[in-house]
Amino acid sequence: MNKPVQYLSADLLICPNSGEVRQGKQTIRLSPVNMRVLVVLIKQAGETVTRQHLFEQVWPNQVISDDALTRAIADLRAQLKPLSSETILIKTRPKVGYSWQPPVKQISAEKILDQSTPKKKIGQALLRYGGLFVLAVALLYGFLNWQLKSEPVALVILPTEMTITHVAVDALLKQAVLATKGLNYLSAHAFNKHQGNPYPYFSHEFGVRWFIESRVENNEVTLQLVDARTALVIYSEQHRVDSDEELNTKVTAFIAFLAEL
Repeated sequence: MNKPVQYLSADLLICPNSGEVRQGKQTIRLSPVNMRVLVVLIKQAGETVTRQHLFEQVWPNQVISDDALTRAIADLRAQLKPLSSETILIKTRPKVGYSWQPPVKQISAEKILDQSTPKKKIGQALLRYGGLFVLAVALLYGFLNWQLKSEPVALVILPTEMTITHVAVDALLKQAVLATKGLNYLSAHAFNKHQGNPYPYFSHEFGVRWFIESRVENNEVTLQLVDARTALVIYSEQHRVDSDEELNTKVTAFIAFLAEL
């Protein structure tokens, strides 16, 4: 009988037989499909795994839409990222496939069981110093929050809707984004090339966090922030503007507010 195989990568213990991924005291359970996708990727860690190969390994002899694989990759990223300190676990290879970035070590389940007794002792010791543990978690949370803030936030700036000739707000938005540290926007070419529903495609493929919508009507400008994954409007503001200079001021203030989120 084959011994259960487990994998150690990016501080994660991946257990295909149980469908679990563990990191310290944290344990999450992946769906069978997502675990199969993960195993295919980690078995070829560092190499590009084509979408076709993933379909053949995960859904053999089945006709599956591309969205199924895209959703599986997005779910894996969302579930695994909070458990690992690695910046990128699964990298998208545009028009080709995906690759698992961190190195992988294959281990046997027996080795983990042999280490269970000392791990229990360590766990008991940590409980005795609960205050220090809580402090360490708080410091780690602060560091991760600072790290996430330091990474540029990707945006898509949609063309301005206008009922009369006016200064294009999207152009002003792009100028403000370029002048703001920690923000950048996707090129119009990349956005226009995609023909389907942009939600949540651009979130999965390019890491876009928000879409910015703008509308000008009867000297009133509306600016809206839309979640790139759910397509829900999470913030909106409306202003009356009587000059291009005033419009630019409102747009700049909106981007400054966005940079603080």
